[in-house]
Amino acid sequence: MQPCTVSTYTAGQKVGDISYNIGANELLNVGEYAFNEDPSCGYPETVTITGLPEFINHNEDTSDFDLPATSDLDLIGEYTVTIRSEIEVPDDPSGTTTTTMFVEYDFTIFVEPCIVNTYTATQEVADISYNIGANELLNVSPYVFDEDPVCNYPETVTLTNLPIFVTHNGPASDDFSVPYNNDLAIIDSYTVTIRSEI
Repeated sequence: MQPCTVSTYTAGQKVGDISYNIGANELLNVGEYAFNEDPSCGYPETVTITGLPEFINHNEDTSDFDLPATSDLDLIGEYTVTIRSEIEVPDDPSGTTTTTMFVEYDFTIFVEPCIVNTYTATQEVADISYNIGANELLNVSPYVFDEDPVCNYPETVTLTNLPIFVTHNGPASDDFSVPYNNDLAIIDSYTVTIRSEI
């Protein structure tokens, strides 16, 4: 009996380019692919993927890919990935020798910047009160600014009209300290503006 002869071996479904924004939800079972024999002989396929970034998972059982959610800005970039599928077609009934048929093509994975929907002060600075001659105030009135989703962009905090006798502890602890002071001349009310930018 003669072996099944494959006339053509093609990509029945190609992986299209895949895009992911840092900070977005995970992408599951994307980039599905399939390879077709004509006629269909059912020879085992050997699929190899070259250039796939380590943070992306290749699902061999479902012939697709998973991109886990991440907020790592260092992953932003374009990644060219090569997919190759091979089958071995017997040359004679004994199967002593085979002919390799293969399909190979590239696709691109785009990891794009995180898109911040909102940036808010989730913990605002509380009013600070200090009595002249009292003990120092340490790490009071903390503040927090949050991105949604979390993108980890660098934060620049500026303070306007902060009195020189008050210490801003940011970015180490994002709060304030008032050292011991017995200078009656500083008795007053001070309005300070805090601004955070990303």
